[in-house]
Amino acid sequence: MDAPRKDRLLVAAIDFGTTYSGYAFSFLAEYEEDPLKIQLNQSWIAGTGALISEKTASCILLDPDKKLVAFGYQAEEDYIQLVEDSEEDDNDDRIYEKYYYFRRFKMLLHKCSGGLTREAMIVDETGKKLSAMLVISLSIGYMKDHLMSLIKKRCIGVDEDDIHWVITIPAIWEDSAKQFMREAAVDCGIKSDQLTFALEPEAASLYCQLMKTVLAEEETPGARKKGFRSSSSGEKYMILDLGGGTADITVHEREVNECLKEIHEPSGGPWGGTAVDREFFAFLSKVFGGKAIEHFKKKCMFDYVEFCRNFEIKKRTITAETTGKVVLNLPPSFRDTFEENSNLSFNDALSRSKYSDNIRWVGGKLKIDADVVKGFFDEPIKEIVNHVGMLLKKVGKIDMIMMVGGFSDCPLVDKAIHDNFPGIPILNPKDAVLAVLKGAVIFGHKPMAIVSRVTRYTYGYESWPNFDPKVHPQELKVKVGGVDCCKGVFHPYIKKGTEIKCGEYITSAHRPVSDNQKDMAIRIYISEKKDPKYIKDPDVRHLGTLKLPLPEFKPGSKRRVQGRLHFGATEVMIEAENEGVIYKATFDCL
Repeated sequence: MDAPRKDRLLVAAIDFGTTYSGYAFSFLAEYEEDPLKIQLNQSWIAGTGALISEKTASCILLDPDKKLVAFGYQAEEDYIQLVEDSEEDDNDDRIYEKYYYFRRFKMLLHKCSGGLTREAMIVDETGKKLSAMLVISLSIGYMKDHLMSLIKKRCIGVDEDDIHWVITIPAIWEDSAKQFMREAAVDCGIKSDQLTFALEPEAASLYCQLMKTVLAEEETPGARKKGFRSSSSGEKYMILDLGGGTADITVHEREVNECLKEIHEPSGGPWGGTAVDREFFAFLSKVFGGKAIEHFKKKCMFDYVEFCRNFEIKKRTITAETTGKVVLNLPPSFRDTFEENSNLSFNDALSRSKYSDNIRWVGGKLKIDADVVKGFFDEPIKEIVNHVGMLLKKVGKIDMIMMVGGFSDCPLVDKAIHDNFPGIPILNPKDAVLAVLKGAVIFGHKPMAIVSRVTRYTYGYESWPNFDPKVHPQELKVKVGGVDCCKGVFHPYIKKGTEIKCGEYITSAHRPVSDNQKDMAIRIYISEKKDPKYIKDPDVRHLGTLKLPLPEFKPGSKRRVQGRLHFGATEVMIEAENEGVIYKATFDCL
């Protein structure tokens, strides 16, 4: 279960994000002196070196043999160079098309919610498919190796057995996505017993409350010079973690000693910064047609990558006060590709579009009305605001909203939250974009800082109770050993919305059907409803299979096995117990 890692010299956290990734670490001795003394890599270099950041792009480049070439900004640069070299080659051999280039691929684990398997495939920027497990494992492995290289430069005598690893994941991810990430991490060399997951809004919450305490002490005459006051208990606040891919939201209540209690299960959706990109390209598709975008991407990859970079930079400058035209450099190759694959001229397409009054092509630049560009932000902002409003109706009065993650720095998002929730103090703390990463390191040192969580689903299994004609439908009536039973009844382990303390577990007794059985396989189901009745109900989904080993059969032995399910951790953890002996159990969601 989640427990302090006093046996490790240091905690290292990997924040593998949709748009950007990074890592951070701190030694146990440093943490005990100052929890915010966290080290990061400061040398991610983008482009020509004009940008040096503490995170790098979530991009990976593999060669035709599926071997790692580069990750991050370097992958972007290497891929652009490959494209450039290929396009300059007289023999027209597009070498870059034999390579695999992936970007923003983490969202696969959210999109495949409810249907993720180990065999899941992921599509690269040129349409080629590759194993998602391989791509994600290589990405995590690169970050791990890069971190180890940095640690070895800074200190002597540290090896991988001295490290406890923490990987950040969205709190709204399902158990199948968590298992997928764990297996990918193990594949790249991280030992399973040296790995825990930190839920992203929880990690941010741990970091922010320490930051707030520090600021309060600095502003208070006579405050202690070092160490941390215990936060006042009872304060409730919402963590709004807005990243590249998802909006991940939870509500916490402060306990003593910087501990936190979850008072509403995590929720959210795909409303991060990349949703703005989707809206922008949907707009271009309406003007020029979806096929034009695909042709441009396929035939002019170098220009396409540069165009995406240009929009990424431009969208960060958009505010509520932005007026006039927003100017984007649109490569001439876009116009050429469009006209090669269309009966219309480029100018005719613009003039016939319903946006003809809002968009201009002047001197190689696309000029779009500012109000149209601001409209690209409308859908994700509306979803975020509506969801926050819905949560506030459920949880009642809160003392603060904390906004973290890269998309929280968007002026339009910030203004929407302030305008729609004027009675609530809203804090966007320093280093908001690093809050999850730094908080994950803190969580690795002190996982029990989260004292309780609220279950997001109702978990249960299939039971076959005695048939009751007043309750059960006739079509589910079956005979078992001469007794009328009802098949397919949903029997809950734990119900949605239940608060469970971290470290506590739910037990459920199971018996084998025959003396020859060596193990039991129990299918686990989940539902977003609190009281589902049958496993065939439309709101019930099969989650995975719980496998419980059975002790050797002996005459007179009951062999009754208790499944011990820990729902209060960042992952559902399973054990089996028979007559006081704990057995290893497995839970397969993939």
